[in-house]
Amino acid sequence: MSEASGTGAVRQDEGGLPYPLRVALVLFAIALSGPILGMLAGKSPTIGGRFLEGWYSLPIAIFGVISLVTPLRNPKDYLGGILLIALALFAFWASSDLPGMRGFAFGPGTAPRLFAWALMIVGIAVVAVGLLTDGPPEEPFAFSGPFGGSVLIVALIPITYYSARIGRLVPGIQPDIIVAALGAIVVLALAFVLMRFVPRGPLFITAATLIFAVTVRPLGLVIASFVSLVVSAYATEEIRWVETLIWAAVLTLFCSLLFPYGLNLPLQLWPRF
Repeated sequence: MSEASGTGAVRQDEGGLPYPLRVALVLFAIALSGPILGMLAGKSPTIGGRFLEGWYSLPIAIFGVISLVTPLRNPKDYLGGILLIALALFAFWASSDLPGMRGFAFGPGTAPRLFAWALMIVGIAVVAVGLLTDGPPEEPFAFSGPFGGSVLIVALIPITYYSARIGRLVPGIQPDIIVAALGAIVVLALAFVLMRFVPRGPLFITAATLIFAVTVRPLGLVIASFVSLVVSAYATEEIRWVETLIWAAVLTLFCSLLFPYGLNLPLQLWPRF
């Protein structure tokens, strides 16, 4: 196929594999990653049991088959929908050992599964849009965004490794609070440095997620939510600080009421000083 100039077309590389085949191979690899990891690190005494422990990624193979037999009229939406579905499947796997509903009371696994189902439905709808409507052609892409996120994650490794020493730096304050604050500062500082080299959108969304992950237990839900929401707003150049701070406060209040009281999840609201 020639270089795409209109909507719905897919660019092909000279002498390379056809684009649908490349998409299918990537999706098949993702689909097999779960069972392979299950066989390597599963807890079941049998190989079949360990294989089934990682079955959550297998449905991705369905979209690999679809990409081979159906023209990809809108590859951006098609792949974006698959990404949402993959996140939903990961959420199902991550919450598989959490108890669900107990009568009319929500269990720790109820909310994650509800959100995962909602994400799954949205992902399927986006995939359908990618198959049934014409969209912009496939374009070359780089791995600079994932690279930036990987750097942020790697930066937390030495902080985690030396957490016992770092936690004793300030007497009178809980060690986990010191470690959480330092981890958040390092992630945020690296994000501002890397924004000159990688797309700021994925970079600051990743930074906000990591900051929430390292601060929610030691600093509490209120501080972790508010800080991560402000950091995520920096993903766009059109940030407006007044509106951002107001919405961050409103959403923080909503989360502080929803999770501990509405869903009865054991999340502390404030730091343990």
